[in-house]
Amino acid sequence: MTDTPTHPLYVATRRLVKALDRLEGNLKQMAAQHDGGEDQQEKIIYFEHENHALKQEREKLNSSIAHLQRQYNELHRVASTIYGKLDDSIKRLTQIIEE
Repeated sequence: MTDTPTHPLYVATRRLVKALDRLEGNLKQMAAQHDGGEDQQEKIIYFEHENHALKQEREKLNSSIAHLQRQYNELHRVASTIYGKLDDSIKRLTQIIEE
């Protein structure tokens, strides 16, 4: 058996090495895509977590706004009542002074 480039064992070995090189290249490419996929998956999980946290914060803010609106309405009602009583008192004092 001689090691010539045309010997069937040499040709088969060369083809096997080339196939292994292609396989290794494909594995590296798949590993890179997988790592990129993991990065993408991690980003998606992070954004989902952030989205959930923001939705909870929005619900808290909406609740706070509704509470403040109720307080404002109550203050407005009290202020209107006080204004009405002051207006009545001024009218009575004006009537007393004019008499």
